[in-house]
Amino acid sequence: MSRFAETETALIERLRALKALPEMSINVFDIGVPLTASGFTQDEMMEVLYALEQDKIIALLPGNRLLMLKELPDG
Repeated sequence: MSRFAETETALIERLRALKALPEMSINVFDIGVPLTASGFTQDEMMEVLYALEQDKIIALLPGNRLLMLKELPDG
């Protein structure tokens, strides 16, 4: 599994743990702090967040927040 895939899996699992649903706003620190503690870097997490934004699953907002636009992908 590539590092991107590992990061994506961990990030999506964290969003599921936060019970992320469409139209829900989430503090990025609630995702980043636990993933950093698990050994992921900020750059790795941002790469995945940008990919999720490009896929129109999330929108990155000012103030270190993200908005869920769609249900999380199965995985």
